[in-house]
Amino acid sequence: MRGGQTRTGVHWSRGILATLVIVVVSALVAEFCARTFFGLETMQYRRPYAPIFVSGDYHYLMPNEQLAFVPEGPVALGYEPNGPSFEYDPTTKPPRTAATFADYLFGHKMSRYHADEVDKITCDEPGGTLVYVLGGSVAQGFSADSKEDTWHAWLERLLRGELGRKDLYVFNAAMGAFVSLQEKLSYYLAVVPRRADMVLIVDGYNDITIPANSSVRPGDPFQMGLRFSQLFSDGFVWWLAKHSAIVHTILENRLNAHVAETRRKLEQDDTLFKQHAEAIADIYVENMTEVLDMCAVRGQSCLVGIQPARSLTAQYIGAHADDILSQKRIVELYQTLFAKIAASPRHDRFFDLTHVFDGGDRLKYYVDSVHPNTAGEKVLAEAVLPHVLEALKSARPVPATWAERCRRVP
Repeated sequence: MRGGQTRTGVHWSRGILATLVIVVVSALVAEFCARTFFGLETMQYRRPYAPIFVSGDYHYLMPNEQLAFVPEGPVALGYEPNGPSFEYDPTTKPPRTAATFADYLFGHKMSRYHADEVDKITCDEPGGTLVYVLGGSVAQGFSADSKEDTWHAWLERLLRGELGRKDLYVFNAAMGAFVSLQEKLSYYLAVVPRRADMVLIVDGYNDITIPANSSVRPGDPFQMGLRFSQLFSDGFVWWLAKHSAIVHTILENRLNAHVAETRRKLEQDDTLFKQHAEAIADIYVENMTEVLDMCAVRGQSCLVGIQPARSLTAQYIGAHADDILSQKRIVELYQTLFAKIAASPRHDRFFDLTHVFDGGDRLKYYVDSVHPNTAGEKVLAEAVLPHVLEALKSARPVPATWAERCRRVP
């Protein structure tokens, strides 16, 4: 009797082991086929987590652990990987300013002056005129053929020609995908510690579209949901997604389905859409007004240019071009935004750039739903120029608190 029970137990053990082997082999074969024949990939990242700002620069696809070594990653800040954690090495050169969190804003592929160059010019040329640009990828000049083809490079050349000065600089601290909350943080961390005669913010589109594009709250950075899920959900699922193209594809499809449902609701439910649009516009105007208020206190002449978008240009010229949402909804979002701006106490510091591509090549100035091509970059610079020239006339000397920073930061 005991021998029979032993043989039965052995059969069960072998059966379970065989089943596990079959499952594992089947999973490996399925994973191999998914990657080889269907081109599926494990979880990759385009933007690192950046302290304070939530999202960093665009670095194309790479595993999350590699993003630790990009300019805005922890290693660049002096934190070294030590097992599951990153720990600061006290023997490294310590920072002399908290602005180092924002240094990467000057390091994007279209930036013409990196943070150290900005500091050198600021300190070595106290009589120079310094203009800072903030915003998202359009403000970066992201889609230009080269750095010298960006609208801010054109603006610098045009300003120097108009004013007859070589010591006028346009520094670009914009960052792709940023919303007004992040731009406000950029102002406080990248601009306030330095001398600035003027701050030019070119934005609006990301605030309008990112909630529908990434299914985040109005006003939140597009990565918020991702970071919440990584911190507070089952880490095992994320581990699987990093190592299994099949699991990653399932998660990605689930997210895409949720985003599509969010868009559907915003398209079909007028009441929901109105609440959504009002919240976006309120938060945007609040953030920009706070920056403009601080500019006034510091004697800086600051402006906010509302950037164009293909759907809006199409509406103006009688054409049709849908976006993340339908053209109708994009137009309504812009209309809500402009109404809120008109009611703002700082409304005179905003100007409308949405008509800059109404003539000429019109929609051919766009490479996609929002980014202008190289020809469009020059058109944008020419549209911005008179506003900046007028604003520079009203700039007042900024309190010399930056001078102390020049003594501390080599």
